[in-house]
Amino acid sequence: MSIIRCEECGIGRLHPVKTPYLLNVGKHMLVMPDSPAYVCDICGNRFFDDEFLNGVHYLLEQAAEESRRRTRRRQAPRRETVALPQARRSR
Repeated sequence: MSIIRCEECGIGRLHPVKTPYLLNVGKHMLVMPDSPAYVCDICGNRFFDDEFLNGVHYLLEQAAEESRRRTRRRQAPRRETVALPQARRSR
């Protein structure tokens, strides 16, 4: 296993840990327990795994797209039948 140096302090080593990932999404808080991260043994700074963050970002994009599709379906204009005026017959 290779040693990963801390990008924050430059001297600490990063160790893999499982920690909660918290993210504000609009009016909501996304909480993902046991998320893969690295913690520095000197400064204590935490870095989340890039693959994990890319996966979370992808899932949020998919959920947002599905929400937009549902909103468009609900707001689809309804076709109303319009009664056309009847033609008058000449006598």
